[in-house]
Amino acid sequence: MKKPVREDTRQFGERVRALVGRFDSLAEAARFTGIPEQSLRNACSGEHEPRSPLLLALSEKFGVSLDYLLGLSDEPEPPATMKGGRDVVDVVERVKRLDICAAAGAGAVNHMFATEETLAFPKWMLRRLAAAGARLSFLRGQGDSMEPTIGDGALLLVSEDEADRLLPDRPPKPRSSWDQTDIYVFLLDGELRVKRLRRAGRGSIVVSSDNSAYGPEVLLKADLKRLEICGRVIWWDNRL
Repeated sequence: MKKPVREDTRQFGERVRALVGRFDSLAEAARFTGIPEQSLRNACSGEHEPRSPLLLALSEKFGVSLDYLLGLSDEPEPPATMKGGRDVVDVVERVKRLDICAAAGAGAVNHMFATEETLAFPKWMLRRLAAAGARLSFLRGQGDSMEPTIGDGALLLVSEDEADRLLPDRPPKPRSSWDQTDIYVFLLDGELRVKRLRRAGRGSIVVSSDNSAYGPEVLLKADLKRLEICGRVIWWDNRL
């Protein structure tokens, strides 16, 4: 049975079709935008979640706002500060990158420290993923225990807010289609890991992987002093 198309992606597809409709073919639109023809075809279908590189390229080439592409506004013109030179500050947030890998496997001893490097992330996505003013950082996943969800080398966006460093009795309601709510970065016996964490009976916590080759671990109440939650994974990309 075909998965139903969500309203937000359907509207995105409609707006992309209107933009590329000025060209005689998708191939011509692809040459103009520098976006692969298949990526444009997928966007026009309205069946796929738009990724940030595609959104930024469409906004840049067609001179329309990200809010318009995403159906958040019916005004296609970008703000005045973005015209001409296009001030990217109005489009993206700079998020710090940590010089560290969180092991999606047996664990890896790491020392966390911030680098001078920051990575750009679209503000519209942050509004969907995190609370306003949230403390965020990027790091890498390492290993295969969270596959197929999170691949080896995936880029992870982690919320380090106090609320996301405490494990609730029940996983919070997802903020968006990307948010799986129970994937955390944590230290266990000095090893930094990325796994799913859920509370169980008698104060215990279950540590689980998405790869069936890795069995779950149960941390009893007496074991919790070995655990330090660093933050919750709110977004990841296996391609970057």
